[in-house]
Amino acid sequence: MPKIHYRAKNARGRLINASIDATSENRAIEILNAKGYTEIEIKKNFLAGLKNLGLTNKNAENGRVKMSDIAVFARQLATMVNAGVNILEAVTDVSMMVQNRYFANILQRIVKDIKNGIPLSQALSKHKKIFDNTFVSMIAVGERSGQLGEVLTDLAEYIENSVKLRRKIKSAAAYPTFVGSFFIVVFLGIVLFLIPKFEEMFASFGADLPALTKFVVAISHFVLDRLGFIIVGLIVLFIIFKIVTKTPKGLLMWHKSFFKVPIFGPIYTKMIFARYFQTLSTLVKSGVDIVVSIQISASTVNNTYIKQILENIRSAVISGQSFSANMEKYNVFPRLVIRMTAVGEKTGQMDEMFMKVTDYYNEEVNTTVASLSSIIEPVLIVGLGIMVGFIVVALYLPIFSMAGAMVNQQV
Repeated sequence: MPKIHYRAKNARGRLINASIDATSENRAIEILNAKGYTEIEIKKNFLAGLKNLGLTNKNAENGRVKMSDIAVFARQLATMVNAGVNILEAVTDVSMMVQNRYFANILQRIVKDIKNGIPLSQALSKHKKIFDNTFVSMIAVGERSGQLGEVLTDLAEYIENSVKLRRKIKSAAAYPTFVGSFFIVVFLGIVLFLIPKFEEMFASFGADLPALTKFVVAISHFVLDRLGFIIVGLIVLFIIFKIVTKTPKGLLMWHKSFFKVPIFGPIYTKMIFARYFQTLSTLVKSGVDIVVSIQISASTVNNTYIKQILENIRSAVISGQSFSANMEKYNVFPRLVIRMTAVGEKTGQMDEMFMKVTDYYNEEVNTTVASLSSIIEPVLIVGLGIMVGFIVVALYLPIFSMAGAMVNQQV
């Protein structure tokens, strides 16, 4: 059935700019009038015509949904539910406002499921690539407790904070990655192209080269003579790495090594636990059982080593042991975090204490990333300058020596 694009105002006066399935424009107007829409304007869409001819891609059927899109969806849904709009109308209206056509199609399928009497949480669980266990579990708790609006608000804040954390991670890694890549490109350019040109020039002079120049030329020869072996060796190492990390033991060793990297290891640890405790706090606050919350929160962790630790803690909690007592068995948790968790267990305010732990980790991440950026930037620039300066001096030293000798001969 073709899609008719339109602009209209709904019963609440909100401007809707979306599309609807209808056999004709007149049929679309009839459907919209039946929904109480006014000031209906049918829009001609060139892309829609191309799609009917099969000239556009299939983004409406196959696409991806960004976490920021899900955050906007949760925030809009929370606002409407808290305003007293029933869940069917809320999801319907939000689906019409979504710009991502693939996401809009998914939401329309969810609307159909809700119309058929399926709860929102079950309808969302059919689309696991978009709505993870955390999202579905919190919605289910909200439905059971009758506090879906509050849960959606918490969920929106949780996703928005997750988006911010991801951006911090990307920004923390972006500059060192760029400068490091530039460093490698400059080094290879000098070794593979610049030094050989200077070597040809020195050979034509027949002069004896200084030791520093000979050292730089030797590095160039080493790389050029063994370039094929180096490339093949790197490919072989990469293949071996992929094979080893596909085994549980190999992947565990690789993930465990992250925490031993100087400077970046502690940052990586803080980022993992910032997201973990944020998820845990949100779930516990929403009324999810602590054991289930630990399990779901652990699914947000991609590091096998940390996930194994969290699974051990969950097993201990199931057997009746305290969360904080088991945290003490592992050196990845700061003493302050263990104490805060213990206080939360004693006072029965685990959700609030987990949120404070989240704030602690977020503050640590912000402080560490800010200080790291201010340290790494000059270090990388100075390192690049020293490398280039060293090679330039090594290459121009023979020229200065020959120029000096020529001046002495003239005198």
